[in-house]
Order: sequence, then C-alpha cells, then structure tokens
Amino acid sequence: MSAAISAAPGGGGANQSVSVAVAGNDENTTSPPSRSSHPTLPRLVARDRPFHQSDNKIQVNHLPDRRIFTLLFRYDWFHVFLRYNTFHSLSFLLIIWTSMIIIFACIYMTIGDGDSNPENSCGLAGNGERFTFTGAFAFSLETCTTVGYGLPNGKNSFFEDCNGLITVIYFQMVWSMMFNAFLTAFLFSRTARSDTRGAQVIFAKKAVVSYSSDDGQQIQLQIRCYDADAKHPVVEAHVRLYCIHKVRPAPKPLRILRPDDDLGSMLFLSFPTLVTHSIDRYSMLHPPSLVHDHTTATVHPAGLDLRQVDSVTANREEVVCPVCAESYGTHERWRRHVRYQKMVEEKEKYPKETSHLALTEADLKEPIPLNIKELQLYFAQTISEIIVLVEGIDPLTSGTFSALQSYMFEDIVWHDTATYTPCMRVHEDYIQVDLDKFHSIDCPPVSLRHLTSHDFLRPHSSKVGYHDDSEHIDSSNGDSAGELSL
Repeated sequence: MSAAISAAPGGGGANQSVSVAVAGNDENTTSPPSRSSHPTLPRLVARDRPFHQSDNKIQVNHLPDRRIFTLLFRYDWFHVFLRYNTFHSLSFLLIIWTSMIIIFACIYMTIGDGDSNPENSCGLAGNGERFTFTGAFAFSLETCTTVGYGLPNGKNSFFEDCNGLITVIYFQMVWSMMFNAFLTAFLFSRTARSDTRGAQVIFAKKAVVSYSSDDGQQIQLQIRCYDADAKHPVVEAHVRLYCIHKVRPAPKPLRILRPDDDLGSMLFLSFPTLVTHSIDRYSMLHPPSLVHDHTTATVHPAGLDLRQVDSVTANREEVVCPVCAESYGTHERWRRHVRYQKMVEEKEKYPKETSHLALTEADLKEPIPLNIKELQLYFAQTISEIIVLVEGIDPLTSGTFSALQSYMFEDIVWHDTATYTPCMRVHEDYIQVDLDKFHSIDCPPVSLRHLTSHDFLRPHSSKVGYHDDSEHIDSSNGDSAGELSL
C-alpha cells in the first residue's frame, strides 16, 4: 500500500499544499517501522463492506461449551433465533408449521376413519369409507387457518357426538394462535430491528495522527465519521474509542478530547464530524515507560483513565512539587512556583538541602515530548488495532444501534500536518457532502496551520485552505458554492 502525495502547482510559495490521496489499498506516508516479536493479532473488526466499512461484528468467539448453549437456548432463545438469517429462519418456521399440520392430519385420520369406525366417523368420511391423508391434511389446514369446513359426509359442522375430535381441534387452534402470535412478533422484530441502521454511519478509510493545530505541540489521533441519512439526525449519538494491545488483547479505553467525553462524547452525525483523541502521557497509545521520568512527581493514574488536558484547564492538578508537595496543573506553573520560592527562601536564608534552592534549572526543564516517529514505532510494536464505536437511536424506529470501525497500523496516516480534506460544499438551499473528499487527507505546510477562519472569509483569499477543527468557508469561484472546512 502506498499514499500518493502531490503538491499543488505554483512552486514552493505560501500557497502550496500537499494532499494525500487515500485509496483502498494505500499505505502510510512513511514506511512502517520494524515490527516487534509480539504475535500478530487478526483484525477484530473486518472492513469488508463498500468504502472499507465494517459489518459491525467483532471477531471474538468462545470454545464450544455445552453449558453456554444450554444457557442461551434456555434463557434467551428468542434473541438467539433473531440472529439467524431471515430466509433460514422463515424456512425453519414453515417446516415446523407444516409438520404440525401433518401431525394433526394423522390424528384426524384415526378419529374420522369411517372404515375402522363405521358408527361414528364424525362426518369426516362416509360410513365404510377410509379417511384419506389428502382429506385429513385439508381438514387440518382448514382448522389451522380458520378458513371454514366443508363436510360432505357430515350432518352438521359442530361435531356434537365427537368429543375426541372437538378436543383435538381445540388443541390445534390453541397451538395455531400461539404460533401466529410468535410469527407476528418475529417478523416485526426482524423488520423493525435497528442493528442494520449502523451501516449508514460512514467512517473515513484512514485515521490521522498529527500535531494539533491549536498549539502545534500536542499529537492527536483524529477519525472522521458521518451519517449517510443526514436528513434524519441520529438521536443521542455518541462515540467511544478502544485500543487493542498485542500482548494482552483486551480493549483499553481512549479518552476523547472532541467531542468531550466528560460531556458524553455526543455527536451530530448529519455533518462530517472529527473524533479527536489526544495522545498525551496518560494515553494508551503513549509508551508507559516515558510517563513518569522526571524529577517532579506527576500524579499516578492509579488505574483511572486520565487526560492531561484536564490538568491544563485546571480541572485537576497533576504536577507535584518534590519539595513542598504543592500540586500544579502544568509544568510551567510549577516552574514559576519554584522560582518564586527560591527568591523567598534565599532572602530568608533557608537551608539549601531541604528547600527549593536545591532544585537547579536543569530540574525545571520540561520533559521533551515524544515525536510522531517515536509514537509510530511504539504503535507498530505494541498496538494491534484501534476500534471506534458509535452508538445512537434511530429516529424512525426508536431502536438503538451501533456502528463499528477499526484502524490498524496500515490504516493510519502519520504526518506532522496531516488533516482531512474539506468535503462540504454550500449551495443555495442545502449543503452537499462529497464522499470522495470525505476520505482524502491533506498535508499542508506548517505555516498554513495557524491561519484563522477570518483569513478564509476574505473575498480574494487563497484557494489553499487549511481545515482546522473550527468551521470556516474556503473561497471558491464559479458556481456560488464554497467548501466548508469540516
């Protein structure tokens, strides 16, 4: 697989942009690093549908166990039955229905045989005549479907002197009503099920790992998704991310920056939406050996899934001073604290060994963050797959559904400035989504990543538009339609 990278004409000026054409079997922009000795895991979410989408099934099974089958078919047989193919299920139900008609037909042959019971054949057969299987099957079918009776040999249709026949008819009618009720429930459940609704949620073929356009320092994982049935917005749509390690293939959650998982990671899938995970020191995609390698005592996760951005925004404090044990949200705040305390302690002549005076400028340096190459190597050696799970409620049937997608190493574009191509065009009375551009990725020069949305609203601005997470319009000429950066 290879990614085609092409530069726009015009030389190496500021308006130059680089695009990565992502095709079905395209590779990354960089060659994959050497793999580790860890076993290669199979893809747990197969991407075998058009647009490289998944069939929303997890490739996880269990060893054959009689107790499992007993548990399923005893306590949850209806939902197990619903999982089977509709054609096979209806064929099986038809066989059961026909078999019961034949069984009752055999009983009617015994009761209504005029040859063996000449005195009272209940009108099913003439005296001395045999009640044939064809006649018994027709009578059983009429009873089951409540079509009505035709009894050429009977005096009336109420079988007044045939208590045994009345009893058999009673039980067949009870079974017929129960079967019809089950068939109705089964057909409604099969036709109104919402699990296939997830097929309309489209994910980008490639995920993107690049530096954030906000500060240009934090590395982020981005995935784009969109609901093809955009006119009917999905209710309560939200997203979750998981990574699968090669050593212990158990799903580990990835905290989501946008949409904020503290607010439920809610999505508006009627528009192409970016799902962003910040690969910080607490991320499962970050090498754990490099998380706590500094003089400062950073807060240990203690089994929790934390986000470094929560400390930056003062929602919690993760940097602990090794001298006074005061905690701060960022390394810079701790550094200012140390420098201030040094001035105070030097004036008050504190002992150097037990005060902030013992900390040198080398101790105050912020740890050098990992670059994309290092994260790419760690991913290739340790991570098997990233699984995206979008859940929501279909507004038409009010049924809950889910959509799955997975990204392995070869499904990720690793580039400093990689970002998804704008795929929305504004027309006079509607917005159009270009699904071809939905899957494409641009790699603009670093200088274009910090342009504001105001620059894109100028009438004579460049056609080269960097697509930040914020929404802005790329200038266009010709057909009164412009591209939205989304």
